[in-house]
Amino acid sequence: MLDSMAAGICTNSSKIKVDMGTISDEERSFLTELIRESAAEPGPIVEIGTLFGFTTTEMALAKAPARSLIAVDLFAWNPWGLTPTEHRRLTERILRTPVELLNVKLVASSKDAFYKSYDGPPPSLVFLDAIHTYDETKKDIEWALSAGCRFIAGHDYSSEFPGVFQAVNEYGTPELRGTVWLLRR
Repeated sequence: MLDSMAAGICTNSSKIKVDMGTISDEERSFLTELIRESAAEPGPIVEIGTLFGFTTTEMALAKAPARSLIAVDLFAWNPWGLTPTEHRRLTERILRTPVELLNVKLVASSKDAFYKSYDGPPPSLVFLDAIHTYDETKKDIEWALSAGCRFIAGHDYSSEFPGVFQAVNEYGTPELRGTVWLLRR
């Protein structure tokens, strides 16, 4: 009985790819550089599309502890098929230490609602990794520009996500490492 239970656990867990929803080492290095470079700007870092908080944690570790990082996600989609409640609970647990010790605020909200309610200073860096369609990526970039952000970055600039590719290119030639992109303003 125990062997069959263990086999079932292995079979189910093999469907979970732990690297899904995060960035590569090369991309992490680039994002760390961007966080340090944007530190001269006074506003918070804003991440749109937190998923499980893996990239959020990397950003929290790269920034100064006093610097604010606002992580926004609606918890409506995840690659593992978790319910929105399970997804949110898992992300909250992953981000527990960054929230408690590294000035990270997890906002459970649609990005549109967040955009309408944000009344803080211009973000020092916006990292976009939410809905990867052309219209939604363009809307995200437009918000970052209207909020006065000078460092607008994101994930998944690739042929797999032509909407991201097209929208980003409309605002100029991005700096790239892997699939992480940056537009400077």
